[in-house]
Amino acid sequence: MLAKKHRLNLSLQQNANIFIRGNSLFLSSKYFLAYLRPNQSDFKISCLTSKASLSKSTLRNKFRRFLYSLVEKEFQNCNFSPNMAYDLVIILKRNFPLDKELLEKDFIILVKQIQKNIKFKS
Repeated sequence: MLAKKHRLNLSLQQNANIFIRGNSLFLSSKYFLAYLRPNQSDFKISCLTSKASLSKSTLRNKFRRFLYSLVEKEFQNCNFSPNMAYDLVIILKRNFPLDKELLEKDFIILVKQIQKNIKFKS
Protein backbone atom coordinates (compact mmCIF):
# COMPACT_ATOMS: atom_id res chain seq x y z
CA MET A 1 0.00 0.00 0.00
CA LEU A 2 1.11 3.54 -0.68
CA ALA A 3 2.90 5.25 2.22
CA LYS A 4 0.70 7.51 4.30
CA LYS A 5 2.91 10.54 3.70
CA HIS A 6 1.98 10.35 0.00
CA ARG A 7 -1.78 10.29 0.65
CA LEU A 8 -3.84 13.39 -0.06
CA ASN A 9 -6.36 14.15 2.68
CA LEU A 10 -9.44 15.43 0.84
CA SER A 11 -11.28 16.35 4.03
CA LEU A 12 -9.06 19.43 4.39
CA GLN A 13 -10.42 22.52 2.62
CA GLN A 14 -7.15 23.39 0.85
CA ASN A 15 -7.03 19.86 -0.61
CA ALA A 16 -10.74 19.59 -1.41
CA ASN A 17 -10.66 22.63 -3.69
CA ILE A 18 -8.77 20.56 -6.28
CA PHE A 19 -12.22 19.75 -7.73
CA ILE A 20 -13.10 23.40 -8.37
CA ARG A 21 -12.86 24.34 -12.04
CA GLY A 22 -9.67 26.20 -12.81
CA ASN A 23 -7.78 25.01 -9.73
CA SER A 24 -6.42 21.89 -11.40
CA LEU A 25 -5.80 20.17 -14.70
CA PHE A 26 -8.50 17.64 -15.61
CA LEU A 27 -7.44 14.45 -17.42
CA SER A 28 -9.57 11.55 -18.56
CA SER A 29 -9.19 8.06 -19.95
CA LYS A 30 -11.77 5.42 -20.76
CA TYR A 31 -12.27 4.28 -17.15
CA PHE A 32 -10.56 6.96 -15.03
CA LEU A 33 -10.73 10.66 -14.23
CA ALA A 34 -7.75 12.53 -12.84
CA TYR A 35 -7.25 15.95 -11.27
CA LEU A 36 -3.67 17.23 -11.19
CA ARG A 37 -2.28 20.42 -9.68
CA PRO A 38 1.11 21.61 -8.44
CA ASN A 39 1.67 21.97 -4.71
CA GLN A 40 4.43 23.26 -2.41
CA SER A 41 5.47 19.95 -0.86
CA ASP A 42 5.99 16.44 -2.21
CA PHE A 43 3.81 14.17 -4.37
CA LYS A 44 0.42 13.39 -2.80
CA ILE A 45 -2.29 11.18 -4.26
CA SER A 46 -5.83 10.08 -3.50
CA CYS A 47 -7.86 7.33 -5.21
CA LEU A 48 -11.65 7.36 -5.15
CA THR A 49 -14.49 5.09 -6.21
CA SER A 50 -18.03 6.39 -6.23
CA LYS A 51 -20.99 4.95 -4.42
CA ALA A 52 -22.95 5.19 -7.68
CA SER A 53 -20.59 2.76 -9.38
CA LEU A 54 -20.36 0.20 -6.56
CA SER A 55 -23.06 0.18 -3.92
CA LYS A 56 -21.24 -2.13 -1.49
CA SER A 57 -18.50 -0.50 0.53
CA THR A 58 -16.40 -3.66 0.55
CA LEU A 59 -16.22 -3.60 -3.25
CA ARG A 60 -15.46 0.13 -3.28
CA ASN A 61 -12.61 -0.41 -0.84
CA LYS A 62 -11.33 -3.37 -2.85
CA PHE A 63 -11.13 -1.31 -6.04
CA ARG A 64 -9.68 1.68 -4.20
CA ARG A 65 -6.92 -0.56 -2.82
CA PHE A 66 -6.42 -1.91 -6.35
CA LEU A 67 -5.95 1.67 -7.61
CA TYR A 68 -3.41 2.36 -4.88
CA SER A 69 -1.55 -0.81 -5.86
CA LEU A 70 -1.43 0.41 -9.48
CA VAL A 71 -0.03 3.74 -8.30
CA GLU A 72 2.54 1.96 -6.15
CA LYS A 73 3.57 -0.12 -9.15
CA GLU A 74 4.09 3.10 -11.13
CA PHE A 75 6.23 4.43 -8.25
CA GLN A 76 8.41 1.32 -8.55
CA ASN A 77 8.63 1.77 -12.35
CA CYS A 78 9.81 5.35 -11.69
CA ASN A 79 6.88 6.86 -13.59
CA PHE A 80 5.98 8.80 -10.44
CA SER A 81 8.58 10.27 -8.16
CA PRO A 82 8.10 11.32 -4.53
CA ASN A 83 10.06 14.48 -5.40
CA MET A 84 7.38 15.70 -7.82
CA ALA A 85 5.44 18.53 -6.19
CA TYR A 86 1.93 17.65 -7.37
CA ASP A 87 -1.43 16.66 -5.93
CA LEU A 88 -3.23 13.94 -7.87
CA VAL A 89 -6.76 12.60 -7.44
CA ILE A 90 -7.71 9.52 -9.46
CA ILE A 91 -11.39 8.60 -9.70
CA LEU A 92 -12.79 5.39 -11.11
CA LYS A 93 -15.60 6.23 -13.53
CA ARG A 94 -19.13 4.99 -12.98
CA ASN A 95 -19.18 2.44 -15.80
CA PHE A 96 -16.07 0.29 -15.72
CA PRO A 97 -15.31 -3.39 -16.33
CA LEU A 98 -14.55 -5.69 -13.43
CA ASP A 99 -11.60 -7.08 -15.43
CA LYS A 100 -8.53 -5.76 -13.64
CA GLU A 101 -6.28 -6.30 -16.67
CA LEU A 102 -8.38 -3.88 -18.72
CA LEU A 103 -8.28 -1.38 -15.88
CA GLU A 104 -4.52 -1.73 -15.59
CA LYS A 105 -4.02 -1.10 -19.34
CA ASP A 106 -6.24 1.98 -19.20
CA PHE A 107 -4.42 3.19 -16.08
CA ILE A 108 -1.12 3.06 -17.99
CA ILE A 109 -2.68 5.30 -20.65
CA LEU A 110 -3.74 7.73 -17.92
CA VAL A 111 -0.25 7.69 -16.40
CA LYS A 112 1.25 8.62 -19.79
CA GLN A 113 -1.13 11.59 -20.01
CA ILE A 114 -0.17 12.65 -16.50
CA GLN A 115 3.55 12.36 -17.25
CA LYS A 116 3.15 14.42 -20.41
CA ASN A 117 1.44 17.21 -18.49
CA ILE A 118 3.92 17.10 -15.61
CA LYS A 119 6.89 17.30 -17.98
CA PHE A 120 5.18 20.09 -19.92
CA LYS A 121 4.61 22.16 -16.77
CA SER A 122 8.02 21.53 -15.18
